[in-house]
Amino acid sequence: MQEDINNFLKNGEAYEIKDGGIIYKDKVCIILGSEIETAEITEDGHTGSAHNLCYFPKFSDIKEFTKEMSHHIKNITLSSQRADISAYELIDIVEKYNGVLIPAHCFTPHKSFYGNCTQRLERIFKEKYVNLPAIELGLSADTYLADQISELEEKTFLTNSDAHSLPRIAREYNKMQVEDISFKEVLKAIKNEGGRKIICNYGLDPKLGKYHRTYCENCKKNVPGEAPVTKCDTCDSKNITMGVYDRIEVIKDKKESESPKFRPPYIYQIPLTFIPGLGGKTIDKLLDAFKTEMNILHKATYDDIESVVGEKLASNIVNAREGKVTIQEGGGGVYGRISAK
Repeated sequence: MQEDINNFLKNGEAYEIKDGGIIYKDKVCIILGSEIETAEITEDGHTGSAHNLCYFPKFSDIKEFTKEMSHHIKNITLSSQRADISAYELIDIVEKYNGVLIPAHCFTPHKSFYGNCTQRLERIFKEKYVNLPAIELGLSADTYLADQISELEEKTFLTNSDAHSLPRIAREYNKMQVEDISFKEVLKAIKNEGGRKIICNYGLDPKLGKYHRTYCENCKKNVPGEAPVTKCDTCDSKNITMGVYDRIEVIKDKKESESPKFRPPYIYQIPLTFIPGLGGKTIDKLLDAFKTEMNILHKATYDDIESVVGEKLASNIVNAREGKVTIQEGGGGVYGRISAK
C-alpha cells in the first residue's frame, strides 16, 4: 500500500497537504493509518490480544513508524500483524511519529481490549489513558451499550466499517463537522475542539453484528437468555464465545446508560445486503437510480424506491429504515438476519 501511495505522489495523481492527509485525484482525502495487534496481560494473568488503530498526518510519519515497527512484527507487509509489545508501549511509538492511537472494535470477543483483555482500559494504558481521544465501538455495540461504562464518558465514540471488502466499506461511518478536510481537522472533530465535532454516528443495529450474543461452540448456536450468558442452555458447556451484549453486562459499572451532553445521536442503518429480497442485480438497479447506498437507506422516498423495484421491495427497504423489522441476533462470527414484520 505504501508503494502505491508513493507512486501516486510521484505521478501527480495525489498530493500531500500541509495539515496532514493525502488528496487523491482531487476527490478523496486519505488519512494514513495502520491497525496493530498488541499483546496484553489480563486481570487473571493470562495473555490477551487487542487491535489498535494508529493514524498519522504525513507519509513520512507512517514510513518511519513502519520502519520502527518492523523490529516488533515478523512480517510488516501483512495487515493487522501481532506486535511483540503492549498497547502501553505502542502508544509511545505512535506519538513519536505525530500519530494518535484509538482502540479498535473495543468489545468484540477476539482481538479487543474489553472483549478479552481487561474490564477497564485505564488498567492497560495507565497514565497514558488521557491520551486516547476515542474508542471504536465495533459492529456489535452502539452508544447505548458503551455508555454503561463510566470511564468512557469523556471519550468520543467512532463507528467505522472495519470493512474487509469494498461493498461493506460504508456499513458504519461518522459524520463530522470540520472547517476543511485534513488530518488536523479530523483529529479536532474527534477531540471536540474548536467547534469541530462528530455530528452523528451511523452504524448497524448491534443485534446484526457478528458477535452480539453468546455462542456455544459445541452446539453451534446462539445461547438464549438474559445477559450475561455464561454457559450453554442445551449442553451446559462453558465452551462459549461470549457476545458483546453479554460482556458489557459483566463489566459495566453504571445501572443505566446515560450519555454525556456532547455525545451525538447514533443512527441505525441496515445495509442493502441485509434486506430480504435484494440481490446483487436489484442493488445495482437501485444504485443506478439513486447513485449511493446512503441515498437509498436514508433519503429516497417510498414512492421513488417503488418506481424502481416495486412495492414489496420498497416496503422492505423503508421498514428497515424505520426499524419495523424482526432481527435474529448475530453471534459466534455470524451476522444477524432480518425479516419483515
